[in-house]
Amino acid sequence: MSKTSFFWITAILVFLTGSGLWLWNRFGPSTSRDYPQKVEAYPVAQTIDSSSSACDLVIRRYKQIGNEMQFELAANVGGLSPYNVEITQKGKVRQFKEVPHRLGIWLSIQQLDLETGPATIKIISLGQPGCETTASFEFDKAKKVEILDANNWIRRGSQDNWLDVRPVVANGKILLKDFGNYEDGRTKVIMIDGIEVKGLENGIEVKPGYLYSITARWIDAPYNDWWNKMRNRSLRQQNIWISGKSNLKEDTRLTRVEIPEWFSPSRTMNVDFDTKFPEFEPIKGKLVSQYRLNNYVPDENYFKRGITFLYGGKNTPPQRMHYTVTPNYFADRDEKWFSTLSKTDVEVYAGVPSFGLYALDFEFWNQHYLPEVKQRLIWLAKAIRERNPNMYLLDYWGGGAYTNPHINTMGGKSPKELMGDYNDPKPNNSNFEPLPNGESFHNIFNATPIDVYPKPMFAKDETGNTPNNFVLLSAIHSLRINKLIPYQKDNKFIFYGWNRYMPLHHDPIVPWNFQLTEPKGELVMNQLETMPASQALSMSLFSLILFDGYYLWHDSGPSGNDPNGYKVGGDASPWGFEWYPANGKTPVTEIGKKPRDGDAAYYWDYPTEFYSLGNWMAKQVEDVIVGGKTQDLAFQLNGNWVEPKKEQVLLAIDRKEPFITSIVKGNQIVVLGVDSFQSPTASRMVKVKLPDGSETNIELYGNWPSLYRGTLK
Repeated sequence: MSKTSFFWITAILVFLTGSGLWLWNRFGPSTSRDYPQKVEAYPVAQTIDSSSSACDLVIRRYKQIGNEMQFELAANVGGLSPYNVEITQKGKVRQFKEVPHRLGIWLSIQQLDLETGPATIKIISLGQPGCETTASFEFDKAKKVEILDANNWIRRGSQDNWLDVRPVVANGKILLKDFGNYEDGRTKVIMIDGIEVKGLENGIEVKPGYLYSITARWIDAPYNDWWNKMRNRSLRQQNIWISGKSNLKEDTRLTRVEIPEWFSPSRTMNVDFDTKFPEFEPIKGKLVSQYRLNNYVPDENYFKRGITFLYGGKNTPPQRMHYTVTPNYFADRDEKWFSTLSKTDVEVYAGVPSFGLYALDFEFWNQHYLPEVKQRLIWLAKAIRERNPNMYLLDYWGGGAYTNPHINTMGGKSPKELMGDYNDPKPNNSNFEPLPNGESFHNIFNATPIDVYPKPMFAKDETGNTPNNFVLLSAIHSLRINKLIPYQKDNKFIFYGWNRYMPLHHDPIVPWNFQLTEPKGELVMNQLETMPASQALSMSLFSLILFDGYYLWHDSGPSGNDPNGYKVGGDASPWGFEWYPANGKTPVTEIGKKPRDGDAAYYWDYPTEFYSLGNWMAKQVEDVIVGGKTQDLAFQLNGNWVEPKKEQVLLAIDRKEPFITSIVKGNQIVVLGVDSFQSPTASRMVKVKLPDGSETNIELYGNWPSLYRGTLK
């Protein structure tokens, strides 16, 4: 081998080896790596005395949040908590008995009335006699932080060192501030309502009367590599409701339909819209399908709160029920089996009760039906319709004639490719192509759903938007095209949604915190990420005002009213849990041991409460939206008028602009607008042009929908 050949072979091997190592480090597995919290910025506690040779209990660092002190503890053994704590300053001793503590949080002592200057803390283990330590720390009374009164806000979700967001009052304003500010060297992205924000550790001004969903993600790679399950990823979510209302005086000739002052999401894990909402009849001609969520609340409560069809009730008549049928109906047999059935065999399965609404959801089958499967579904659907002429029948899994293309400007379907749909509306769903014998779904289904399940909050673009910001407008476009397809023109058009994000990339779970009282302790259960409340309210309002309503799917049965009634152990959620008894001793087997009627609610279902709120708000404009005509409105942006076009919703997606529409009936108008892309805490005053030629203003706050009504000239 010549020297030249040897040189090139060596160079190529070095290059390939280097490239392989770079790819391995960049994309390879790192889930086992440890990323300890960076705590160097916090002051060090000075150990004064320690009798903890058997446990090496030590106070490392501390931080002050107003009149609350948090202390980082370390020891070489477990089982030390709870603790008795003594804090001494200038001879005055303050005692705190049986203070619980667990891995993942700092020991917290609240409501301290200390003076500026040094103080000492003595921590005595009740789990291991003789294990104690004393240290000194500095307290600064000037570091006053006025946390909003606990009666005026609710926080649910994660609760540990990683994310600690609280509403703070400063100079007459309300700020959301992250007192956790957890850093461990990985890429960190904080979002409010699915849009990236900066500076939450310093405080971000927000308005009262809204619920904010804060998520924090960490990954040891660029954020847009979140899809890579081999990287080390972590996730936390806190959802914060702040009561009250903004005192903004709007310069508008319209009347705003506001979130009412009586509204608040439940202060317990159980929803309470089914008892606390005012009673109202369903909006005429609209379909609202929800689930019974509390087993101690009668069906009638739901029907008296605007719900058309209910599931999970007691002795509910079939015509007031909705039902989603899955492959379980066929004993989980697959489409290969189904495709062998005769017409007679298929029609046997059409003997279903006369439900008010019946949705096909044969998940795990090919979503694009094979011809032999399609033929048998046509037979099935025809037979069901013939036997139940008053039933609303839809196919969620297979979709309507025009399925949601999931438009976005971040790798999804480009809105530019779909502009021509309004000039030549036609199906994009192969399931609606006729079979060789001429049979099809064209005139079988009388309800058309569009998928509005929450989408991933990654990748993100330069303005912090994610695919989830496009879901609403993509759905509006999809149903508008469906309405233009002749054989569907008399259908009911609805949003088909869920209140949580289904992980698509083995996403890490969200640890939800539950404080139990019997037995006393902290239960941490792993759950899915819940959708932003602003998105839930938007889905509800746009579905009811522009279309015919919504179907809000739920993944659990009605809950009981015992807040301690959780199921743990072998028959619990496969996502796992952790148990931290307050006394450090109570075994996990004591949880849920008391007889109960149904499990407690496993997460704070505020999205359903905001869907229900949208139903109530739409009811306030029922006289206009029933029988009214849709008309998108011109609006002013950056000094220029944006004139509406038939493809306006696609233009809003493409340009990331507000979408403002209306319903007109006689001289009455309802205006509905949203900005899906601006900062979640921004407020935009938008001048709109009404159909009578007059101009007025509406406010668009964050990504929340704004609803107005008025009288035209």
